[in-house]
Amino acid sequence: MTRPPDPDWTDHDVFDRGKAEFFHGRESILRWFQKACARAVKTRGGTTFLIEGAPGAGKSALLIECGDRAARHGWHVANKMVPSAFCDVAQMRKQMGQLRYFQVENGTFGFTDLMKLTAQSAVTRPVDALGKDGPPLLLVLDEAQNLRTVSARANDDHTKATAIETIQLIHNGLLERPVMLLAGGLGTTTDVFDDLGVSRFEGECHYVLGALEPDAERAVLHDWLKIRGEALGDPAAWIEAIMEETYGWPQHTIAYLKPAMRQLAAHTGVMTSHGLAHVLQVGREKRTQYYLQRTRVFSSKQLRALVRAFPAGQPGALTSDDAIMASLTASFPQHGEAERLFDRAVAKGVIMKQGGEYVIPIPSMHTWLENTYGGHQLATDTPTLGGWLDHERPSDLGLDR
Repeated sequence: MTRPPDPDWTDHDVFDRGKAEFFHGRESILRWFQKACARAVKTRGGTTFLIEGAPGAGKSALLIECGDRAARHGWHVANKMVPSAFCDVAQMRKQMGQLRYFQVENGTFGFTDLMKLTAQSAVTRPVDALGKDGPPLLLVLDEAQNLRTVSARANDDHTKATAIETIQLIHNGLLERPVMLLAGGLGTTTDVFDDLGVSRFEGECHYVLGALEPDAERAVLHDWLKIRGEALGDPAAWIEAIMEETYGWPQHTIAYLKPAMRQLAAHTGVMTSHGLAHVLQVGREKRTQYYLQRTRVFSSKQLRALVRAFPAGQPGALTSDDAIMASLTASFPQHGEAERLFDRAVAKGVIMKQGGEYVIPIPSMHTWLENTYGGHQLATDTPTLGGWLDHERPSDLGLDR
């Protein structure tokens, strides 16, 4: 029986940012993160744990999951750090004003905000606001590429010097309590940290986030359909059909879940072939909207020049910066224009550095770009992920440890 959609139910009930309602996968990264936390406690030191990835890879959800796990092990968590806190003592004090920690009260588990203001007289630098005593402290900085607003300051600017001091002291574990910086950002984040004095990350503390493993995505879809959508019967057919079109990319998964939740709500949990066809159609439209949103600042001519620098029909394939610049310069020979386009493509996450070369980090978007702007059609819409982007592996310029 079909019923009108719940008036309180909208697509916005399925969010593609923030905490994942049903979190699965990324277990390798989570294990190394927990080991880094344990090492920081043992040595009363710390480090920086960096997760890079293209927009929609699930960085924010993973940062929140890491923070939750740290809090359950006694860490105080500042989960909404801003770049200015690393160079402005007042901002750092504000961030320390509300720390999140895990508590058990009357048998109920939950998170609570902890007011922890350091005495004003003792605080003159951002690191002073972190305190010298107390439980281990985790600083969570999402969109960490925005640290460039600090790193772009003149080299003799006191503000930048303060940020360098703060980040280096945390990164090298030189404070008097266990403190870790957990950062997530686009592929330019490594360069931003380098400009702030962090030229090297421990191999197990730097990851590039790619697609979810199939079993993890399958578990996410199952939980949404059965628990949240109250689907009747076995959802395997819907799950496999959706996975054929998401390529393990978390943002795409959410794009298909939005219409799936509405479909199930309108049909009292009954899964039909007609309903699945509608879900797939709407999901494809939402996926295309995502590609358009990511590339909206570029003209068709610019996108044609960009995508032609990559091997045809090989989503996930790498190419050199020289090849990209040659393609851009051929279409835009004016002085400096090709360089500006290259930098903008990196800043927007359309291309990303991987080792010493570059990749269009979302394989399905690579396919879409070729089909739309490449002047030829691919033989298949199913991408083959290249390099090490398709797995969570410890990275030191892409080398396993």
